[in-house]
Amino acid sequence: MSDIGYPVIEQIKYDPQATGELEDAINGDKLKHKLLMDYPTVYVIYSPIKSGGYKVYVGETNDIERRTEQHLNEDPKVRDDWRELSKSKDAQMFVIGHDHFNKSLTLDIENQMMLFMLGVPSVKRLNNRRENEQNEYYTSNEKDKIFSRIWRKLRGFDKDLFPVESIIRDSAIFKASPFHNLTTEQKNAKDIIIDRVIDALLSKKKGQLILVEGEAGSGKTVLLSTIFYLISTLKDDGSPLRQGFDNLKNYVLVNHDEQLKVYEDIIDKLNLNYKNDDVVSKPTHFINSHDESDPADVVLVDEAHLLWTQGKQAYRGENQLDDILKRARITVAIFDRNQILKTEEYLEPQQIQNMEEKAMEQNNLIMLSNQLRIDANKETIQWIRDITDKKIIKKIPKDSKYDLRIFDDAKNCMKQYERRL
Repeated sequence: MSDIGYPVIEQIKYDPQATGELEDAINGDKLKHKLLMDYPTVYVIYSPIKSGGYKVYVGETNDIERRTEQHLNEDPKVRDDWRELSKSKDAQMFVIGHDHFNKSLTLDIENQMMLFMLGVPSVKRLNNRRENEQNEYYTSNEKDKIFSRIWRKLRGFDKDLFPVESIIRDSAIFKASPFHNLTTEQKNAKDIIIDRVIDALLSKKKGQLILVEGEAGSGKTVLLSTIFYLISTLKDDGSPLRQGFDNLKNYVLVNHDEQLKVYEDIIDKLNLNYKNDDVVSKPTHFINSHDESDPADVVLVDEAHLLWTQGKQAYRGENQLDDILKRARITVAIFDRNQILKTEEYLEPQQIQNMEEKAMEQNNLIMLSNQLRIDANKETIQWIRDITDKKIIKKIPKDSKYDLRIFDDAKNCMKQYERRL
């Protein structure tokens, strides 16, 4: 790998004089002029809001002067977010360059910036509206190192807007963000689901079920978050295939309180709740507030294994998934049979089979098998699955990344662990 240098970053006031100010700031510096004016760049425009925090837009461009002029003069005519930014007296802009930037890398850095900005507590509104994840390319292995250097340099300008990376990575909203790079398996699932959703919407079908099965750590939540973001940003582009897509009624349902708050934060920050005030809710609320005669367009159910299969509290039905299917054109349900924990969530094997058969009849059963939470070889992962799924312990596999042992006494295990520390 060639030496990866450091980024150049200029901060300017975002106003009608922005491009002139940028020219003045880099005047006489040939390297900065080349990297910021001739190379592709990434930029961040932000403005403080009265209630505290920031409104942020992230973008990339091959021509920063032309794109800035477009944002200042043309975009405010058609978009409210740009109109508000153009009227802000305190809006600022970071222009970011690097001598390894090419179009693919700047698109990836832009996507990574969206991923991190979504996890920043002080960012209250985040705009971009594009999906820019790239496949492999010549310098793709440099992305993470270059991004970290960009982020650390931006921290020198504003530590509130650019907190320590580890704080963001540990946040729940970061882990569920729709801007993560997807694995090949997740990308394939995403493409299939989007195609099925569009087909169901165009054909006016109702009660369609897409069932996504996978164990803990297979990337189900990130996939669901990405699907919701893509569906929510579908636009009526004037073609017959997109007519009416500006008025889609989309919902996310989850029974877990903490995960509910995560989706609420994502939807608020990305301004995806402009059509439905209760775009994210618990299943019972959705069922009680929606009639079968006026079905939602798309309902995404996270952790469908937590759905109730008997009446409880405000829910008087017999099966929440069945009631949701009656109230939606297409339902995307994330399911892990190994995480059914409570009596009211219990599904008989025949019920699970019926659910899978319904999805299979529509060619809508998707299985996620990759394990993303541990960096282990296939033998180690299978050994763990044999313990958890089959309740059997086989010969411990060799794995250079793990020291696997079996102890009869947990205290003895802890003593050996402490001695090694």
